[in-house]
Amino acid sequence: MSGGGAQRLHLTDSLIRAEVLQVAPVVTLLTGWNLGLDTLGCRVLPKDRGYEELLLGRLGEIGIHDWQDLLPGFLERMLEYLIEQNTLAAYLPGAGEILVIRENVDDSNLDGLRLVLGHELVHRGQHLAHGPLLARVDELLKQAFAQIHSGDPNLQPLLQIMGQIRPIMTLLESHAAYIQDRLREAYLPEARIESHFNLATLLMRLVGSSKVAQYTDGLPQVAAAVASGRVESLYEGFGG
Repeated sequence: MSGGGAQRLHLTDSLIRAEVLQVAPVVTLLTGWNLGLDTLGCRVLPKDRGYEELLLGRLGEIGIHDWQDLLPGFLERMLEYLIEQNTLAAYLPGAGEILVIRENVDDSNLDGLRLVLGHELVHRGQHLAHGPLLARVDELLKQAFAQIHSGDPNLQPLLQIMGQIRPIMTLLESHAAYIQDRLREAYLPEARIESHFNLATLLMRLVGSSKVAQYTDGLPQVAAAVASGRVESLYEGFGG
């Protein structure tokens, strides 16, 4: 794979599709998973659609439609701001598509875009190879929503649910981050992913530390499992 130039990327659905096809064989080589490219969708989103399509769309896939009514207005606006300023791309299992936020990726180079897509392709592979595990996350999220919606002041049930979600999400994100690192080291050493240190980045580090940790906390475990040829056992440990 060759690196991109210094010019800003002109992101289109067709470009995303073409680069998915470029990087997918390497992701398959590193994971052993079928990525179902024939049925995978690819779209570019403007930043101001990120919140609606990435978060509300993802929750809508599992039947959660009015959760934001539980948040004070300022918290919802902050969440919208954080997602739209920090998210590069996402894979939506229900729609079976990868969505890329144009303004957050277009200052990357072409190899940087490939790294971003490689990460999301791992999530696509997780979805197809371990669908029941992702369905388990969806069920737990619905249980968490129902618990919040009940107005029960006892937080213990909610904390127990979140305690079940956290290790699964750590595995999913850490494995994707591990493959992304291998892609960079072996195939895309000149990759440059757009990064800005701004208020949104600072807020994400302050209030989203548990989400950020999902990308790194499981890396040693994933690396050890890869070295011993036992990655699938990590998923099977959750019944996925």
